[in-house]
Amino acid sequence: MSLTPSHRQTGLTAGRPRPMETLTDRAGRGLLRAVAPTALLLALMWAMFLVTLVAGRPLIDGLGLIPRSTAGVDGILFSPVLHGGWRHLIGNTTALLVLGPTAALVSRRPLALLAAAWLLSGAFSWLIGTPGVHIGASGIVYALTAFLLVYGIVARRVLAVAVSLVVAVTYLGSSLIGLLPQPGVSWTGHLAGAVAGVLLALVWGRADRAERRRRPLEV
Repeated sequence: MSLTPSHRQTGLTAGRPRPMETLTDRAGRGLLRAVAPTALLLALMWAMFLVTLVAGRPLIDGLGLIPRSTAGVDGILFSPVLHGGWRHLIGNTTALLVLGPTAALVSRRPLALLAAAWLLSGAFSWLIGTPGVHIGASGIVYALTAFLLVYGIVARRVLAVAVSLVVAVTYLGSSLIGLLPQPGVSWTGHLAGAVAGVLLALVWGRADRAERRRRPLEV
């Protein structure tokens, strides 16, 4: 049978290797992977806040984290997307916009880091939290802050250490204030997040340092 033009074109091009991936393409995909988990969390936070405006307090009471209560254990999953007001929501949104992608790029574990920070900060808060209903993504914010402060030193990566210094200058003062007992503030949730972040930094930092020894040119 005779080849149509489309067949001839296919026959000529089928065996050609694909063009080499450009550095820009790789950087773009890496940035998208770093931003996507944080973007999803923020979308859930804002969507749930709009739902809360309609549903009111019963939704917060039903899905919030209640320490050491079987009825409130599901808050480990749901409390980070619940917020009590615009100021609470915007404050956590602003912090996550900076800390989320930064920690993802530094750790090279975008989804794993956010998921671990989410679950561990919630679990620790459930264990040590003060009585009441705890809501908000502040535990995740503190986990990412603590991770960035500690990871670079443990992993001994120059760029990560530089990021740690920037985070320390920007967030350390306000973060320490947030760890002090205050009425109406889930300071134990902040503490739980900070502990989770330090643990993740120690575990992954040591693992990455060991891997780096096998690849000494990596910074």
